[in-house]
Amino acid sequence: MRNLLLLLLSSTFALAQNPVIDSLQNRLKQPQADSFRVMTLHELATNYWWNGYDSLAIQTLRAGMRVAQKANYPTGEIRARLALARIEADYLSDTKSAHAQLDTAYNQAVSIRDLSLQGQVFLRRGQLYSHILTKLPESRASLQKALAKFLEARDQRWEAQTYNEMAIMKMGEGQSVEAINLWLKARKIQENANDWKSLRATLPNLGAAYLQMNRYDDAMKYFTEGEKIANRLNDGMVKVFLIGRQAEIHEKKGRYDQALTLYLEQIKAYQNPYQPSSLARAYGAAGRVYIALKQYDKALTYSRLSQKTYRETVEDTQEALEHSAQHNFGEIYIARKQYARAIPYALTGLAWTEDAREMRPERTKYLRQLAIAYDNLNQPAKALRYYKWYKAEADTILNEESLQKVTIAGMTYDFEKKQQVTRLQQAQQQNRITTLEKDQLTQSRNFLIAMLVLSGGTLGYVVWSNRRLRIKNEELSRKNAEIEAALYRGQTMERKRVASELHDSVAAKVSALKWRFEAMDTSQFDDGQQREHTRLLDHMGEVYDDIRAISHNLMPEILEKQGLQAALIKLTDTLNVQNRTRFMLEVDDSGADVRGKTAYELYAISLELVNNILKHANARSAGIALHRQNGFLKLTIQDDGAGIDENTVSDGIGMRNIQARLERLGGSFYISSPEPGGTCVNVQVPMAS
Repeated sequence: MRNLLLLLLSSTFALAQNPVIDSLQNRLKQPQADSFRVMTLHELATNYWWNGYDSLAIQTLRAGMRVAQKANYPTGEIRARLALARIEADYLSDTKSAHAQLDTAYNQAVSIRDLSLQGQVFLRRGQLYSHILTKLPESRASLQKALAKFLEARDQRWEAQTYNEMAIMKMGEGQSVEAINLWLKARKIQENANDWKSLRATLPNLGAAYLQMNRYDDAMKYFTEGEKIANRLNDGMVKVFLIGRQAEIHEKKGRYDQALTLYLEQIKAYQNPYQPSSLARAYGAAGRVYIALKQYDKALTYSRLSQKTYRETVEDTQEALEHSAQHNFGEIYIARKQYARAIPYALTGLAWTEDAREMRPERTKYLRQLAIAYDNLNQPAKALRYYKWYKAEADTILNEESLQKVTIAGMTYDFEKKQQVTRLQQAQQQNRITTLEKDQLTQSRNFLIAMLVLSGGTLGYVVWSNRRLRIKNEELSRKNAEIEAALYRGQTMERKRVASELHDSVAAKVSALKWRFEAMDTSQFDDGQQREHTRLLDHMGEVYDDIRAISHNLMPEILEKQGLQAALIKLTDTLNVQNRTRFMLEVDDSGADVRGKTAYELYAISLELVNNILKHANARSAGIALHRQNGFLKLTIQDDGAGIDENTVSDGIGMRNIQARLERLGGSFYISSPEPGGTCVNVQVPMAS
């Protein structure tokens, strides 16, 4: 339907090795609460899909759906159905089943009154329809319904993703200005929320829009920004997408050898893991470049691969046509002067595009081929008919593109002009403020002169005192900040020193003492002495382990070097080896850049809460989650144990310590007891801390 290859938000490139999948598979082997198991299965299925293992992803989603149904966990079941429909949108191999999944998901979302999930159903249905030419009106309507639901739910993440899908459709319709405006809306939301995973798709899509308008400098600016985020997230799919866009720039500038090298590199990447829709377009692009290089045999081979690959992605009940390949066939046979062979391809393509405004660029290419072919076959009437039609369509495209280029240039000019107007208004405002200040000074001076005898001295003293007090307050604030920073540095150094002393001195001495006890000749001991000897050895071992744990927790090396996320990963790994309670961690890169005081305080809070779970909860499983949301860093620790009396929580020393740490960070926490049991502690601190 659309020649322009736009990166979809949900596509991710597979790494050659993915430790995340191994970790999730190992997590499934451990005992978990049903809701945690559903979340793990969903996360595993998502990673299977991202890595090209679609069959495994579908099987895993269905397994998660069964667990969710058994556990009466409708949210998990709905998300599984949505994911199954999303996978189908890439293939169109069983759209009837996908729509059935969405129907069920919508009814369930309505029953639990979840507006965001209702909106996601409309979004997925819009994606399904967007690849079928006759269903484009239904696709637009579904996306509008999705947007309305997300706005009502105030779910900005999905609101931005809907703008992304709408922009892709606008771009396919040739409405570049509207598409760019939608992507700019999405970008603003995602930047405000620090949603880098979504920005990694929005920025390259913006670049692709400018590339379509032949604004190469603007396109490269967005491609460069997108590449930086892709490198940060280690996202290979974005990198492969950008390879194709660089190839397109070379192709449009006539550098065909460089373009071909990049297109072939892109083909190799899409072959493993297998991405059929993207691969079909890459084959077609390579065929197009071979035509420009006059290597028609290779052009024909790659065009046939494009047609075959695209045909295999859709279900047998649907007709399909890959226009990049279809157009290539006509160009190849015209170049070889086999005009009669070119005509059927051009007529077939024209029939597909005849009544579709979105397909005007493709329709124009087929009309040109028909005009050339009939002219060379000495059929002037048909040649003239198609030439006039071609000319009318081409002029329309030229006028629309010219208008859009002017509009985009005007957008840039208006933006710069608004900045200039804003600066001018600020300067004028400053002048007015200065004038007012001068007037006020004049009035004050006259008043002081009039009242000099009675109140001049007092007024001067008050002004001087206020100024000195303000200076002292500013100096005090600065010193307080310096003292706080120095205090944290000093505490960190002291923690390191104490930890080192405990590890290198006290622990070593206890270890030596334990070794000497182990070396004692106990052959002459009676049974009571043997038991006492064994008990002492056990106590020494426990003391040694406690000293090592305390020295580590005073200032974990991994916390200082790699941040909070790495420290929490190591903590859960250690807990799952040493304890019967199984801990799961969900971080999503939220704590990768959390360092310093904030990282230490949150880590200490995590230790306190984990210790409470191990000592008092008698839980089978527990979860630790770290997320960013609405300008806050949120830490959630939940277990399925015995629960806690919320009225007596504040009496404990541990909870008072947590409260004190959060006051230093400007944060807060609250405790709840969710059904059917257990305890949930929610901690949040401002990200600025």
